[in-house]
Amino acid sequence: MATVDMHYARAILRCSLRRGICVTPIMAQTQLSAQLLASDQQRGAGEKITQLVKYTWAKLQDEFMGCTEHPCKPGVFALMARHSLRYDSLQEVLQQGIHFYDLFTDDLKMQLVKKGTLAELTIQFSQPDKDPGNFFHEFWLMIWHRFASWIIGRKIDLKQIYFPYAKPDHHHELKNAFPCRHNYNRAEMKISFRSDYLSLAPVRTQRDLSIFLKNSPADLITIPGEENNFKDKIRTLLLHQQQEVLYCPDFERLAQSFNISSQTLRRRLKSEGSSYPQIKDQIRRDLAVEKLLSQTVAIADIARCLGFSESRSFSRAFKKWTHCTPTEYMAKQQK
Repeated sequence: MATVDMHYARAILRCSLRRGICVTPIMAQTQLSAQLLASDQQRGAGEKITQLVKYTWAKLQDEFMGCTEHPCKPGVFALMARHSLRYDSLQEVLQQGIHFYDLFTDDLKMQLVKKGTLAELTIQFSQPDKDPGNFFHEFWLMIWHRFASWIIGRKIDLKQIYFPYAKPDHHHELKNAFPCRHNYNRAEMKISFRSDYLSLAPVRTQRDLSIFLKNSPADLITIPGEENNFKDKIRTLLLHQQQEVLYCPDFERLAQSFNISSQTLRRRLKSEGSSYPQIKDQIRRDLAVEKLLSQTVAIADIARCLGFSESRSFSRAFKKWTHCTPTEYMAKQQK
């Protein structure tokens, strides 16, 4: 995992200090020494910052980390993500996420606007003075940029970012976190990016999301990039489809889509501990479970959407994946 500037570790600890919580046990728990925290020349491992955020969330019982008038109970972001992931485009996912927080809190307001070829995501805090140093302003913006990038499996390249305060001492770290043109002392905080990202479909399943949330905020505080292994590239390719029935190209055609030979792709997948049949099975399993849990799709329709010629073939495959038939699986979930 990437390293993080110690400015952010100090800022997170100050969230607890403002609430009257002694940070010595927190430092011990996360193995952050006073010497390391005091240094502006050293950086902390991303794992430590992740632990620090998790510890602070739990200690304060507040996902807003004490930087708003009212706390946000742990689990709210996960609930929002599970709800929003069900929609068909990044634009719908973001709009649903914004609507979710609109219903939940008045402490912050978000807005997604398309302006021709650009899209803007604006975030405003009702009481910015509750966030001295603007740590949570930057953290919340980072969360939404990283989450949006993760949803579509592609790094969203930013055009510009706007901050409603003066250029801070850690502006070089901000440039590293948000590599684009920076604007300070503006009326509102927002990021702009190409609007065509908004039409892209999510390439993540609910199972992917469970892993993502379990590791959170590890994947939210580091700089996102394109998927760099072929297992993830193939998952993205197969899930990034608009047609109703899942299409899995033959292996030769799959290799051609990556401009490599089938032998090279097979060798690369083997080195990653994976194979094309395994990847297809995992995707079909994840999609099957999601459709079954929605309780609105018949088993025969699920079988057809996943490319099975008949329900019996799907049921046999499902039992191989989960050790029970679709009907048995649904019965267990309803207990």
